[in-house]
Amino acid sequence: MARAALGALDAWPMHHFYHQLSRSSESPACVLLTTGAMNPPHRGHAQLLHQARERLEEAGYQVWAAWMSPSHDGYVGPKAKSKRTLHLSSKLRLHLAQLMVFEDPFVAVGHWEASVKGRWPDFPEVAEELQRTLKQLVDEQLEAVPALVKLLGESGWPRVFYACGTDHAERCGLYDGFGRFREQIGVVVVPRESELPEPERIPEVFVARPAPGEICSFSSTKIRESFHVAGIDEHAYLCNAICEAAADVMLRPSREQCLGRWLEFQSDFEKLRLSEPSCAP
Repeated sequence: MARAALGALDAWPMHHFYHQLSRSSESPACVLLTTGAMNPPHRGHAQLLHQARERLEEAGYQVWAAWMSPSHDGYVGPKAKSKRTLHLSSKLRLHLAQLMVFEDPFVAVGHWEASVKGRWPDFPEVAEELQRTLKQLVDEQLEAVPALVKLLGESGWPRVFYACGTDHAERCGLYDGFGRFREQIGVVVVPRESELPEPERIPEVFVARPAPGEICSFSSTKIRESFHVAGIDEHAYLCNAICEAAADVMLRPSREQCLGRWLEFQSDFEKLRLSEPSCAP
């Protein structure tokens, strides 16, 4: 089976993890993961993880870190084509996600899923890969960092919770647990304010409160539909939905950004109707 070239620490940045580990309590520890096309990412994706964290802390866990994992181009490309919508490359989606969570002390961006060569891994494999990476980290560092033992469940594997929305939970049967995909991984379902989620019925599945206010209204579909629509201030909308740095990259990159990123994001800039000569001085 083909594997990504990225090393574990590159694929799953650990700076937030170690920061929270240094402040650990006696409570059992866990981490969070969410996946999705994120075409493009928006603040709601990161907030979903914060809502999930709040629910797990209410349940008695300390949550050391969370990762957003944008999906592989092999999945997003055909899906976007079938819906006749914009497909932003994984390189750009990862970059925008990193810009968005740059100042977030809890959420990092996972690269493993998007970097696998020759195929696209589905969400159960992504969760398993994160769990495997953490298990290796614990095995290698437990003697030097005894607090890592708090991350291990009764099975001896790190506690990983997969966070998702209600549509994904219903479609994949996740209200009944992650077990048919992979044992020892929990689930946190995060609804929108207008949704009525199913009740919690098994110990390893939690239902969080929805994010309050405007942030729960953001969607990748709405962002894609906002491009080049008369009467919409695209830059202001993207500043609010993602962040100002992401809005600049997507709509009016500086000459420095063009020179540094033009070849890397050329196909994306063309889809966004940007051309190299038009980059701002």
